[in-house]
Amino acid sequence: MSPAALDRVRCTVPSHPKYLPLVRSVVQEGASLAGFDTDLTQRILLAVTEAVTNVIRHAYGGENDKAIELDVLTRDGELRLDLVDYGEFVDPKYIASRPLDEIRPGGIGVHLIKSTMDHVAYSRNAHGGTTLTMVKHAAAEKAASKKESQ
Repeated sequence: MSPAALDRVRCTVPSHPKYLPLVRSVVQEGASLAGFDTDLTQRILLAVTEAVTNVIRHAYGGENDKAIELDVLTRDGELRLDLVDYGEFVDPKYIASRPLDEIRPGGIGVHLIKSTMDHVAYSRNAHGGTTLTMVKHAAAEKAASKKESQ
């Protein structure tokens, strides 16, 4: 495969937390294909876990029999994840984490997703639900690491 070749995997899982390990496995393989190291892959997996958990809790109100679609697109040095739900679209201006200075469990998933990924966007999909697009570039991570070490 040439360095610019694009790999795509699409899977659909029920909105039950027992399927999180399957979603994580697919994303982990995608991160590996994109060339990400173990530390970055673990951060991405945490962000994806938060995103899927948010779909289960908020888009589906905890219902365990709704569809969640995941598209994983990889290219050398790039990972794109599209998470599709069939709930009601939520305007992105209403999607936010609680203030980080409030010390209590929960409510920081969106912050974690946005601080991990280079691009995060919410859009209305053809089903009337929400599609969360998350992109991570290895080059951006290397530049950030280089800045931190200076």
